[in-house]
Amino acid sequence: MSSKLQLTTLAVLVSAALPAQAALYKVVEVAPGVSGNEVYGTAIEPSGSDASCFDSGASSATCEGYKLAGETRNRPDGFSYREEVPFAMDNSFAYIEDDYDGFEDYCFYQLGYATCEYWASDRWSSWYNETYSSNTPNSLAFIEGSAEKPSGAINTVINSLDPSGQPVGNFSTSSKRNEAFSAVTNSTLTSKAQSRAWASDGTYTVGSTSSKSGIGGERYYYSSAPAIWSASGFVSIPRAGGYDVDGDYYAQGSMRDFYIDSAGGKTYGVGYNNYSDQHMNATIFIGNSATPTSATWSSALIYNAQVDISGDNINSNSVATNINKNLVVVGQAKRSGGFPQNGAASNRLFIVPDASVSSINASFFYGGIFFDGAGGEMGGINNFNEIVGRIDSENHREYDGKQRRQRAFIYPYGMTPKTDSSEEAAITARRSIFKNKAWLLDDLTNGGSESSNNNQYRIYDASDINDAGVISATAVKCSGGYDSTSHNAYCGDGNGTEKVVAVKLVPIAGSDASAIQPRNYDSTATERKGAGLGFGALTMLGLFGFMRKRIK
Repeated sequence: MSSKLQLTTLAVLVSAALPAQAALYKVVEVAPGVSGNEVYGTAIEPSGSDASCFDSGASSATCEGYKLAGETRNRPDGFSYREEVPFAMDNSFAYIEDDYDGFEDYCFYQLGYATCEYWASDRWSSWYNETYSSNTPNSLAFIEGSAEKPSGAINTVINSLDPSGQPVGNFSTSSKRNEAFSAVTNSTLTSKAQSRAWASDGTYTVGSTSSKSGIGGERYYYSSAPAIWSASGFVSIPRAGGYDVDGDYYAQGSMRDFYIDSAGGKTYGVGYNNYSDQHMNATIFIGNSATPTSATWSSALIYNAQVDISGDNINSNSVATNINKNLVVVGQAKRSGGFPQNGAASNRLFIVPDASVSSINASFFYGGIFFDGAGGEMGGINNFNEIVGRIDSENHREYDGKQRRQRAFIYPYGMTPKTDSSEEAAITARRSIFKNKAWLLDDLTNGGSESSNNNQYRIYDASDINDAGVISATAVKCSGGYDSTSHNAYCGDGNGTEKVVAVKLVPIAGSDASAIQPRNYDSTATERKGAGLGFGALTMLGLFGFMRKRIK
């Protein structure tokens, strides 16, 4: 037998041994049903007790049927439509009060980019429009093709979907910068000057309320407090320290997610609270009852993620974004511009494996795709302890340099102290699908029968994940496919037009670790000559970055 025939026969045998459908996920683009230059995925419908979409018998109709919530943007937010205060840290409102100069100062002192004039100009233009000009809507929210616009809304955001698939978020009007909306309404809430809703189980909703409207003459100098409410009850969580107003600083707080531990007779919330020196620190809120609106609440600081560490303001702010039924908490802490790490004042991601312990400490993601000082944005965590978000995929120096490119990731964390032992086998099996480690999601959409479709997309952000394993995400799309399957492939030899789209990542039934075919990197650069976003310039998406949150 010739060597050529031997190699050909071997190739056929190897090919036959490979799964019929390689890649772990199918990328499903979602039509927004509203207008906008760019479309972002922000939340996915909860799957409840449904089976995993990785199971060999999983229904593609069911798995692709989980609804995605999202928003459009025609320009970056002036400052986030979600956050209680500008840049999630400006509780003196000093940066925002100084108009363009304030935006540039924030970039210079807290981000350190060499491109701060461009960064500030883009955002200042939006802020000017929202503050002094036409108030033209910029953020239009939707759920799978149907617009979600509360009466009188200008800009609307959806932070999560409740178990019934109803939106949870906030919107601006001509008289309020933010007003909460969810299926759970309360008369006390609607009387507040501002309110925001972040997560709901259909009976209770959590968020924050503020003392002034944030509009007109009350645009600056308001304080906010964490809150939880039902149709018949409302609780404002006490501040952990400091004062409502302390000199030029105004106290702030927010609850972003919660879990009711019926067996333990407690309710756990996560977010941030106000502490001494008006610092905004990641916090676990503990209610001493499984009826949250009847509970007495206390605040537990998450150490190692706080602003003041050993007398220095190492971080500018921190927040716990999500908690699941295993009492696993995830969040992020923004490194102060005065204390950059590995060349960046990054937004670092952390985990707390057990919210019920007496002394709570954050551990920052490290190892594998999470290099020292990597920044990103937390997306969410499901009850299999699978974490999604986005993370720096480049490690060049940002301080006095350019923004790092970021990509979406999934991190199958595995068993934790409060995970029920009866679920150990299921969690272990799910984790093994990912070879027990974190991945850039682009590596999990490559290969097999979905390769051609998936090669049209590079996944920038993962905002939420349900227990069935379906992920809400944002991608850059090159219609027809990128020039190769590599991470840094060009669109049309650099002349193609790319766009930002909302997508769902749907597990391919029966896929396992053998289906993973990591993308490589093209070694030869191609000169870009045409218009379009340009995947090589994906860091531009950071200009449109916005904080959100997700579901349990």
